[in-house]
Amino acid sequence: MKNITNDLVDNYIWDYYAPVNESLGQLRSMGEKDRVPIIQKDTEMVLSSYLKLKQPKKILEIGTAIGYSGVYFATVCPDAEVYTIEKDETMLQAARHNFEVSGMNDRIHSLFGDGQEQIDKLRDQGIEDFDFIFIDAAKSHYKRFLEAALTVASQGALIISDNILMRGMTVSDEFDTFKKHKTNIRKMREYVNFICTQKDLDTSIMAVGDGLAVTFYKR
Repeated sequence: MKNITNDLVDNYIWDYYAPVNESLGQLRSMGEKDRVPIIQKDTEMVLSSYLKLKQPKKILEIGTAIGYSGVYFATVCPDAEVYTIEKDETMLQAARHNFEVSGMNDRIHSLFGDGQEQIDKLRDQGIEDFDFIFIDAAKSHYKRFLEAALTVASQGALIISDNILMRGMTVSDEFDTFKKHKTNIRKMREYVNFICTQKDLDTSIMAVGDGLAVTFYKR
């Protein structure tokens, strides 16, 4: 059990999951086999609906991993440009390989470094007006990533933060069995409170995957 739903519910939902195409299905299988933190199946299903409704033209992703979600965004949104940031060089090399294999190199721009620092550089270069932002990186840094992202977000941007419940630990310390995640828990609670109380942010919390926050930027 992951303290949010349960395995029976997950398996029922996942029975209705289908990869967008064979290439993404293979990339998902590889990521899951190697235990790489890619978006969960039910998370992808929800993202699909939001992406089709929003039809974004410019996507910013903080946390590339092996590039699964970047390829997914570019596939589902064929008219969108994707900018994705990753601080782990090995992960980014794998992602860039996957972008090339997918034939998406012309629309996926991968950046190496800290999320906030790279967003600041994008802003300085005049690259902004992102209408869809996906945050899935170091959990204790979500707030500063978001604050940076808002400086390059368009009015009405949709911001989705993944893994905000952290296997239930955000809700209760009892799920931090070995008491190793105190800082991440505190920081994530602060982040959730922030996105739920700011006047220019309209946020819904969902028990999907490992927790999703869906935020509408009302600037």
